[in-house]
Amino acid sequence: MNETLLKSGDNTDELWPTLVELVFATKSWWVALCSEFDLTPVQGQALRVLDPERPIPMSTLAEQLLCDASNVTGIVDKLESRGLIARQGADHDRRVKQLAVTERGCQIRDKLIAAIMTPPRSVIGLPREVKTRLADILRTLLNERGLSR
Repeated sequence: MNETLLKSGDNTDELWPTLVELVFATKSWWVALCSEFDLTPVQGQALRVLDPERPIPMSTLAEQLLCDASNVTGIVDKLESRGLIARQGADHDRRVKQLAVTERGCQIRDKLIAAIMTPPRSVIGLPREVKTRLADILRTLLNERGLSR
């Protein structure tokens, strides 16, 4: 871990608990945002992680959602019933079901992602230097956890 983040006496002891609190505080925001699109939070996450350009097997979606493959069936059933995704046989093995985002799903997904990427006023109002520094710190934490994209 970056040693400068662990030094005592410079208030970094508050960093991680504050980040954890921020993550949990965003839950109600995510629930409300998904409900605007008539999605449950897990359906919103599924639609967000599915790439319209690359269908994926249901097992891969389960991995990305951090859930058992049996749980994905219900999520996929609901998204499919709304015409947002479609199951397709894989070219290499028809027994494998690939998940593809439909045209309607792409429209909803694009709107969902645009809403996700719209920062709240509190973030917009921060000085550029603060935003840059916070982004650098968060990128460091993500890289350290192997979560960067």
